[in-house]
Amino acid sequence: MKIEEHPVNIESIARFYGLKGKTLYGWYRNFLSDYKQDISEGKWKEKSIYSIDVQTGEVLTEKPLYIFNPDNIGEKMSIDDKQIGKGSYTIMTNANTGKIAMLIESVKADEVSEALSLFGDKLQHIKTISCDMSPSYLKVCYTVLPLSEVVIDKFHVIKYVYDALQDVRLRIRKQLNDELSKGKTKTLKDKAVLSDLELLRRTSRLLNQSQEKWSENNAALMHQLFCKFPLIKQAYMLAQDFKQWYQKENSKLHRITIEKKLFDWYERVEKSMIKEFKPVVRMIEKHEENIINFFSCNHTNAGAERMNGKIKRFLSNNYGFRDKDFGLYRLAGYFS
Repeated sequence: MKIEEHPVNIESIARFYGLKGKTLYGWYRNFLSDYKQDISEGKWKEKSIYSIDVQTGEVLTEKPLYIFNPDNIGEKMSIDDKQIGKGSYTIMTNANTGKIAMLIESVKADEVSEALSLFGDKLQHIKTISCDMSPSYLKVCYTVLPLSEVVIDKFHVIKYVYDALQDVRLRIRKQLNDELSKGKTKTLKDKAVLSDLELLRRTSRLLNQSQEKWSENNAALMHQLFCKFPLIKQAYMLAQDFKQWYQKENSKLHRITIEKKLFDWYERVEKSMIKEFKPVVRMIEKHEENIINFFSCNHTNAGAERMNGKIKRFLSNNYGFRDKDFGLYRLAGYFS
């Protein structure tokens, strides 16, 4: 049993033994764990970055690295942001082992870059780095990891496409709402519009699924939707075509062929005249090279997202952090 997958729930243990949660928490924090000892021996928050006044040399701010573990640096790394409590953190995770190499309470490019530079020569082991389209993280990758191949996370890109599909549905929903009578009495037309609105509501989740995942009843429901709103069907097919382009099997193709398939999708979007997809095309074109890099290494942020899920469950099971510093100490012990 891996301890990082089954973190201690202090509140549950306290209830089991008939103790106050606060009492057991204090014992765990001050005596049962190595927290106090690691602080006194300088083993906790060993590394920090500093903001210094150029004129006086005075340290203005100090930001500790709550996790700094060079042993967790590998060939495939992922960088992502995570909201923990009220703070925004940057997490760098080993995509192969799922272990956290770095955790710092900052999403600023210069601060994250400074923190990563503390790994020194270890960074040379990183062959690919996966991230979302955040300008801050892309700047970090290009600045600190110039020799690593940057891969835009596949799932973030696909999400943009499916968001455009949902925007088409929302546009039609708005148009239908505008057609409803303002009074309390509903006409026959109002009843038909309300029926269409209900159809849009019931099929919202199904639009994000491939056809083979639909049940027989859901397939009939979607057929009804597509007959009623052909624009949604057109948008759905565009989203499915893009998802098909992203299939892992395409990594066997030559990069030129992969690019051509993407350009063909651009043309289909242009011919469709669906305005919600135009910003998506511009976004993909802007990051095209790093998006296509996925096919050379099949690297995604899936590991980082799984880690986000584990941290979320850890926080949920422990009702958040009673003590931020000790909470992050425990988090570091479980996940790094």
